[in-house]
Amino acid sequence: MTSHSHHNSLPVSGTATPAAALDILVLEKVMPYPPAIAGDAVYSRGIIEALSLRANVTVLCADSGAVLPADSRIEWHVTGPQRKGRKGSVLSRWPLLAWKGAQPDYHKRLDVLLARKWDAIIVDNLGTVHAMPKLEAYRRLHPACVLVHFSHEHEYATRSKKYGAYPLSIVGRLATWLDLAKIWQSETRLLRNCNLVTVLNEEDERRYREVAPEQRYLMQTPGYDGRISPSRIISAKTPRRVLLLGGRRSEQKQQVLLDWLRASHAILARAGIETQVVGDMPDSLRRQLATDYPTLDVRGFVDDPSDLVLAARAGLIVDTLGGGFKLRLLSHVFERLPIIGLAEAIEGLPTAAGKGYLAAADHTALAHLLVDTIDDFDRLNDIMNTAFADCSGRFSWDSRATALIAALGGGGAASPQTRSTP
Repeated sequence: MTSHSHHNSLPVSGTATPAAALDILVLEKVMPYPPAIAGDAVYSRGIIEALSLRANVTVLCADSGAVLPADSRIEWHVTGPQRKGRKGSVLSRWPLLAWKGAQPDYHKRLDVLLARKWDAIIVDNLGTVHAMPKLEAYRRLHPACVLVHFSHEHEYATRSKKYGAYPLSIVGRLATWLDLAKIWQSETRLLRNCNLVTVLNEEDERRYREVAPEQRYLMQTPGYDGRISPSRIISAKTPRRVLLLGGRRSEQKQQVLLDWLRASHAILARAGIETQVVGDMPDSLRRQLATDYPTLDVRGFVDDPSDLVLAARAGLIVDTLGGGFKLRLLSHVFERLPIIGLAEAIEGLPTAAGKGYLAAADHTALAHLLVDTIDDFDRLNDIMNTAFADCSGRFSWDSRATALIAALGGGGAASPQTRSTP
């Protein structure tokens, strides 16, 4: 096990003399830096970095192969990597997502950290629910400590849909039913036993309230600290091209892409609309796409896709699996790529369907919507500009951190203190 500590202390500019900064322990699945690039990792990184400007933040996580940022204000405790595989989780009390991280060295370091006094402990993601027995015992000894659950999506609903989409044997199907039962039990435990639950969209909060109506919920849509592009005009000079952005390493993301291509590729090809697929993917998927869709433009991982965005008329959101707020919605908005997608996949944006984006009910309807819209430059430019205007100034990570600290009872502007690892 390795342990890292960084203890810079810089004042937050533009704040009044603050109360003492809160001491916050955050439990993460893995270190949320590349190669961990999934949406939950990006979200976790954004909120804990913003929190570290206003509180004393300590993070416990498993190694992801990432390199710690040299200028981090955060006190990091990094244990060995998560478990691999799936079969071992069947005999565990925890669902697969949490079993992977319930390692002895993680719990040994957690025991050391729980010897300290914390104002709040954040259980980030269902993947760290395995810590709850110890956290509940800690709160009995320290009732002033606030237990917070960062939810990224309604896990039971999302996993039910994912597992239902996979072709599985009878044994595999039984294993998924068992895992779903454990997900329900674990998610319910978090909702009922934490003091505060953050949510990414109203639908998740509605579902959570059915289980835990007395819980305190805090809306915490993601922040955005990526590139903001200058204004542009989509015209006949812009290639008749649409982009599919996002990594495809997970089975779920691969299934989403394949489902979309099966429904849409022939329709778009007949209309002369080019599809460009951008994002990291396994070689096996790349080979399958080359065989099944030889005219598909597969770019794989691109470090800076800004030139590709400028040479496209729209970005597609085609997810039928997975919930929560999709972070790539914000990159589409702020890099000025008109959003056209499935209605169920576009949640949380402060802009209206039909005005800030275009939506359809299913893949086939979406393909026909693209054909009808691809040469309507006024409409494409209108939804692009409306989304940008509606979202500008609404996605600051700092505002998320301030709201969270206020919900914890700590005010909004405390400066962190210098600490060292015990």
